[in-house]
Amino acid sequence: MKHLAAYLLLNLTGKDPKAKDIKALLNSVGIEGDDERIETLLSELNGKDINELIAEGSAKLASVPSGGGGG
Repeated sequence: MKHLAAYLLLNLTGKDPKAKDIKALLNSVGIEGDDERIETLLSELNGKDINELIAEGSAKLASVPSGGGGG
């Protein structure tokens, strides 16, 4: 999740995040990035519009029932 969060933060700057950018961001807050996970993330997101992916995910979450069970 931390790798995805770093990717999204870097994406907000308007650039296409690379592995070195993600590692640098994570290192700046004392987190060691996992090269394998970063490469997997980048390959999964390659060529995809992040805004479309977020919209698809939000639509899926909307169909998940939620609510508290009172006792």
